[in-house]
Amino acid sequence: MTNEVKRVDSAKRAEFILQELLLHGRVDAEQLSQQLYVNASTIRRDLERLEQQNLLRRVHGGAVPVDMLAYSAYAYGLTFQENMSKQIEEKTQISLAALRFIHPGDTIAISPGTTTTHLARAIRHAQIQPLTVVTNAVNIAMELTGVQGITLTLTGGLLLPDFFALVGPLAEQSLNQMYVAKAFIGVTGLSPEYGLTGPNQLEALTHKLTMQRAQRTIALVDHTKLGRVALHTIAPITSLHTLITDHEAPPAMLSGLKELGIDVCLA
Repeated sequence: MTNEVKRVDSAKRAEFILQELLLHGRVDAEQLSQQLYVNASTIRRDLERLEQQNLLRRVHGGAVPVDMLAYSAYAYGLTFQENMSKQIEEKTQISLAALRFIHPGDTIAISPGTTTTHLARAIRHAQIQPLTVVTNAVNIAMELTGVQGITLTLTGGLLLPDFFALVGPLAEQSLNQMYVAKAFIGVTGLSPEYGLTGPNQLEALTHKLTMQRAQRTIALVDHTKLGRVALHTIAPITSLHTLITDHEAPPAMLSGLKELGIDVCLA
C-alpha cells in the first residue's frame, strides 16, 4: 500500500513538474521542493527519471525543456520564431486546455502554427497513449517523434519554411485519404462574419481540407486573433465546433459564437 501511494505521489509530482516547465520554460529544484513539500533528493530523483524519459533536460539548479527543436537552427529570423515569442502564457494555457479533449485511442490532426506547436509539446509531456497524430507541419512531427504510443503520419507537400507547413497538391492528396476524430487548428484570424482566415492561400487550403476530414474541429486561438481577418478564407465560422481561447477574449464575441452553436472553452 505504501509503495502504491508513493507511485501515485511520484506521478502527480511529475505532472506538476512538466506543467510548470511548459508554463515557465524552466523549473528550479529548490522551488519545486518547497511547492511539493518534499526534500531536494526526491526532486533530484524525479528530474532524473523525467530526463531518462526524454521529457526534460537537467541543468544546474533545475531543468529546462528537452531540446526537440532540431529545427530551431532554421527558425531564427522566420515568422514562426517571431510568433512563438508572442502570448506565450496564453498559448500554453490554451494548449493545456486542449489536452482535455484528447483521449487514449484518439486519431487527431494538428495543423501548422505556434499555438498548435505548444499543443504538440503538451502532448509529448502528457504521454497520452495510444494516439494517432496526422500533421502537415514538419516541426510538429519533430516534436512528437519518438514519443511512446504515438503513431505519427506526416503528409508530403511543398514546404513553406516560415511556418514549417507542407502544402500543395501532395499535401492535399495525403489529407484527402484520411479521416480523423478531431482536428486542432491554429488560425491568424477568427471572425463571426468572415470565419477562419489565414495569410497564405496554399496553407488555407490544407487547413480547410483538414477540417473537412475531421468529425470535430477545435480552433486554438488566443484573444489577439479574435476579430481579425487575414487575406485568405479557410472556412465559415459555422464549420467550427469548438473554440479554445484565453480569458482576455471579448465577452460579446464569445456570446455571439455561442449563439451560433459553437462550444467556447476559456483556458
